Amino acid sequence: MRMDLQYLIDRLETMVRAGRRVPGLNRLMLDEQELIDLIDQMRTVLPEEIRYAKHVLREKEQILSDAQAQADEILRTARQQAEVLIEREGLLKQARAQAEDIKREAQEEAERVQVGADNYVRQVLTDLSESLQRQLASINKGLDSLK
Repeated sequence: MRMDLQYLIDRLETMVRAGRRVPGLNRLMLDEQELIDLIDQMRTVLPEEIRYAKHVLREKEQILSDAQAQADEILRTARQQAEVLIEREGLLKQARAQAEDIKREAQEEAERVQVGADNYVRQVLTDLSESLQRQLASINKGLDSLK
């Protein structure tokens, strides 16, 4: 069974409490060999406990280091994503502005075409009207001459 330092300290305390008092001297009598054996065991266990504590500290530092690295990576990724979103937003604004320009130009061109078409139709109808009026006048002349 593995002994730990706490167990050995508890044994030392039990040994001290179980020791006999020397009357009139306010001293305590302990079994010297038992005390030396206990101290030897403590010397054996202490480096093991220290190694374990150092191991725990190294693990703690590694966990903290890993957590910091993960936090740094998350921040880096978040910054990159923010830059991409900002860039996309800029491109989106630019695309919207271009779309509005194209739409405005298309509407202006449609209006020009409409005005041109209206003018053309007006001219054709005017020409046709004049031609019909001439023909009607000619027909009326022919009718008048037949009377």
